[in-house]
This record gives sequence, C-alpha cells and structure tokens, in this order.
Amino acid sequence: MMQSQVSGSGGVIARFDAIDQMVAAGQLKTVDARSIEEFCAGAELRVVFFAGLPKRSSEAQDVAVALRELMREFAVPAAVVAEGDESALQSDYRVVVLPSLVLVVEGQVLEVVPGVRDWQDYRRAFERYLGQPIQIGATR
Repeated sequence: MMQSQVSGSGGVIARFDAIDQMVAAGQLKTVDARSIEEFCAGAELRVVFFAGLPKRSSEAQDVAVALRELMREFAVPAAVVAEGDESALQSDYRVVVLPSLVLVVEGQVLEVVPGVRDWQDYRRAFERYLGQPIQIGATR
C-alpha cells in the first residue's frame, strides 16, 4: 500500500494514497494530452478524473475513494489526467473545479461532477447514464 506522510498534532501519521494505489493496481489508467482522446472514444461510459494539484490533497483523495467504489458498482473504466496536462485539457472537458469527475461517451462530455460530493450525488450522476449498479450475486 502506498502512503504519504502527514504531520499531525500527535506526530507523523501515515496517510492512505488512493490515487497512487489505484494506478499501481491497474484500476485507474493515466492519460495525457496525447492519449485522452483514445481513452474517451469508447462507446460505453468512461470517467476522466481531474484530480488537481496537488493530487495528494484531501479532496482529491476523497474523490478517488468515491471513484473506486463507483468503478466497482458500475463496472466503468476510469483514468486520471497526468498532472502536467490538466490545465491544458480542462476547458475541452468543461472542468472548472478541481477535483472533478468527467463522464464521457464516444468522446462527448455528458456531465462533470465537480468537487467532493455526497455519495448519492455521485450515484445519481452514474445512474442517469447507466441505470442501477451491477449487483454481483443478486438473484432475479
């Protein structure tokens, strides 16, 4: 597990780094200005994560944890934009607030979910395009 160090009143505390862990585990791709169009070209919903600088901010980490759960529930591929390319790509993907999740189909931005949100806000955004989440082991 990748961690960064955060100083607290009780000394140094190890902090979970969700973004790096997801990238290292192959759950989250990294895209840049050259590869983002290819990633977004798919016919199914894809998520582009604009984490903002620094990627280790608590808000970016909170959104990353929510994204990981959404990826599990909805089986949707996602990618994080490389730090050096975020500012150049923000206007193309209608991103004003960092961090943001951008929902894309066939290269078209469907919706931008800006900042840290309530869990139900994330779910509603995904359900608008995907319906109810996949329920593994559910019987009909």
